[in-house]
Amino acid sequence: MIAAVDITLVVERGRPDWRLTPTATPAGLGWLVGRPATAAAALLPRVFNLCSAAHAEAAAMALGLPAAGDPAAGDPVLGDAAARAETARRERLRDHAVAVLSDWPVLFGGAPERAALALLGGPAGPAAVALRAALLGPVAAAGLDLSEASPVALDRWLDAGATPTARLLARCRDRIDPAWGRAELALPDVPEIAAALAAGTPAVARETTAADTWRRTPLVAALMARQGASLFVRMLARLVDLLDCLAPRRTAGAPLPKPPAGIGLARAARGLLAHRARLEGGVVADYRVLSPSAWNLAPDGLLHRALRALPIGAETPVLARLVVSCVNPCVPVGLRLAALAEA
Repeated sequence: MIAAVDITLVVERGRPDWRLTPTATPAGLGWLVGRPATAAAALLPRVFNLCSAAHAEAAAMALGLPAAGDPAAGDPVLGDAAARAETARRERLRDHAVAVLSDWPVLFGGAPERAALALLGGPAGPAAVALRAALLGPVAAAGLDLSEASPVALDRWLDAGATPTARLLARCRDRIDPAWGRAELALPDVPEIAAALAAGTPAVARETTAADTWRRTPLVAALMARQGASLFVRMLARLVDLLDCLAPRRTAGAPLPKPPAGIGLARAARGLLAHRARLEGGVVADYRVLSPSAWNLAPDGLLHRALRALPIGAETPVLARLVVSCVNPCVPVGLRLAALAEA
C-alpha cells in the first residue's frame, strides 16, 4: 500500500516533466491472519480511520458479515446501520468541506471561511441548512440542485457571485483553460478490481474519485461533454458531493457493481474502496485492501496525466496544487517545484 507520494517537477534534456515517487508501507495486513472475521471487521475501521465507515462497509461485505443496509446489522466500532450511515456522511462532508472552504480559498490567495467551517460541528439539521446557504447563497440554497442544473443555470449562479464559493468557482471557470490539467480514465470494472486486489496493484490505468457518482447527472455530464474532465469540472463534482452530504436524497448515476463473494466495495470521499478477504474455518487466511489512491497514483495514472497536462510557468504551482486537491489522494503529498527556474 502507498503511504505517501513525492511529486517533483524535473527538467531532462531541456524538457520539463513530472516524477511521482510513492513510498510503500513496510508491512501489509498479515496481522489480520488468524483472526476471526468479526474481530477483523472491528479492527479494520480503527486502523484505516481516515474513512472508517467506508472501510467498515467494505470489510463487512468482504468478510460475509451483515452490511450497513441490513437494519439488524451492528458494528462493534460504528454501531448500527443508521450510525454507520451518519459516520460515512460526516466523513465525506468533512473531507470536501475542508477542501472547498479552506484549501481552495488559501490556494487562490484568500483566507479560510472559518464561520462556515465552524458549522461542521453543529447539530446535523440546522447546521446543514446554514452550511448549504453559506455555499450557495440564501436564495439559491432554497431550490438550486447543482447536480440537476443546466450549464446556463450554473453560469447564472456563478455570475451572481452570492458566496465566496461561487466567486472562486467563477474565477476558475474564467481563468483556467479547460485543457490545463485535463485527464480522464475509465472507472475500474469488477474483473479489474479483482485482478488488482490479487496482484496488490492495478495492472491497467483507471481512475476513481468523488466525481464517479456524478458523471451521469445532467450538469456534470453536460460539462464533461463540452470540456472533458477539466479541473473546473472536478472542482464542481467535489462541491456537488459536498452538497449531497448536506441533503442526501438518492444515489446518482450507476450503483456500485456487485462483486463476487470475498470482495467488498464501498464509496469513500476519495473514490471507490475495495477489500478482499479469504477465510478458512471462519478466520482470516489472507486480506487485501485497495484504496482509490492505488489507482490514481499508479504510474501513468490520473494524477500523473493531469500534471502532464499543465502549462509550465508562473501559474504552475497553483495549478499543480489544484490538481492534487481534485484527485484528492488519501496519503500525504510532497510537491517540489524547484525546476521551474530551469524550465
